[in-house]
This record gives sequence, structure tokens and C-alpha cells, in this order.
Amino acid sequence: MTALQSQHLSSRALIGIGSVVLTLIAIQLTRQTSGYPAHAHIRSWPRLLITQLRRDINKNNPIRYGWMVIGLWSVSVSGLHFGGLYYDIYTTVSWWDLLTHSLSGFGVAAILGLTFRSSGSTTPYWVIPAVLAIGSGFEVYEFLFKRFWYTWSFQFYLLDTVVDLIINTAGATVFVIGVSLLKETTLLEDSADDTSVTAELSSRRDS
Repeated sequence: MTALQSQHLSSRALIGIGSVVLTLIAIQLTRQTSGYPAHAHIRSWPRLLITQLRRDINKNNPIRYGWMVIGLWSVSVSGLHFGGLYYDIYTTVSWWDLLTHSLSGFGVAAILGLTFRSSGSTTPYWVIPAVLAIGSGFEVYEFLFKRFWYTWSFQFYLLDTVVDLIINTAGATVFVIGVSLLKETTLLEDSADDTSVTAELSSRRDS
């Protein structure tokens, strides 16, 4: 416990505090960005995700296969991450951390984008700051409950945190660019029921 307290009271605490501040700023920015589902409270997001997933899987349209791809994507990224930890790849392959963070940023953005896709032509730019908020929040979690950074210098810890957040956000940006291109096709046209799902959960919350 003494070691834990001493590490968290070192100069590296500034990185943890900075991550908290960045999380709050990113959340506020997310709420102000075009396409943000303001009608759905954050606490209802897990339930909405399950509802939307079940509804889409039961439909015979391209979105159904999008969820299947995301499922395989999530399993693959998890395998790369935990495999990297188990086989100590993170410390032997310099770009492994960049790979997993970029893929996870894309995957989280895809989950948010499919769950809260609208019936209009709005591109979900809001998922970019949302992924930044989630990523910086995860940095707070690592600062509080992980020990791998105990032996890191302030400079190395800061660089690692900044790079992780940039790569996460870059992955989300790639997703948004892909969606903007798909909006020009008919692949995302079947979204008439999507708004009704979020509206349904919103009405339950307000009742």
C-alpha cells in the first residue's frame, strides 16, 4: 500500500489528473458535436446497444453483417491485446501497442456508430471525441489500478499516454471517414427503425 501511495503522489500524478480533465473535456465536446444522440441518456447506452443489436441481427440487410464483422473484430483485437500481454509482445515489438490501440479505437467507434446511427445523412462525427473520452477514461483506470507504469519516467509515461490517445482517436477518425463514404451508397439506407429504438428507450427513461 505504501508503494501504491508513493507512486500516485509522484510527479506522474499530473498525467492521471490530466487524463481526468481531458475525459471531462472530451465528454463535453462529444455532446456538442454533430450527430450526438442527446435523446438517449448515457446510462441507457448498454441497453440500447443490446436492443439495436438484436433488432439488426434479425433483419436481412447489410447492417446485420456489419455487426458480425464488429464481433469478429472485437474478438481479434482482444486476442491481439491479451496475446501481447501473455507473450510479452508489447515490450519486444515496438509497434504492437500502436496496432492494438488503433484497432480498438476503430472498433469502439464502429459500435457507437452502428448503435446510434440516425435515419438522416448525418455523419457521426461525435464518435471521434467520444472515443477520446473513453480512451482518456481508460488512462485514468490504468493510473489508478495498474502498476506497469511504476518504473516509467514522467517523460516516457506522458509520451505513452499521448500516443495511445492519438492512435485511438485516429482509429475512430478512420471509421468516420468510412461511414461518410458509405453514406454515398445504399449500404446504410435501412435506418428508418434506428431512431425509433433510441426514441423508445428515451421515452422509457422519461416516463
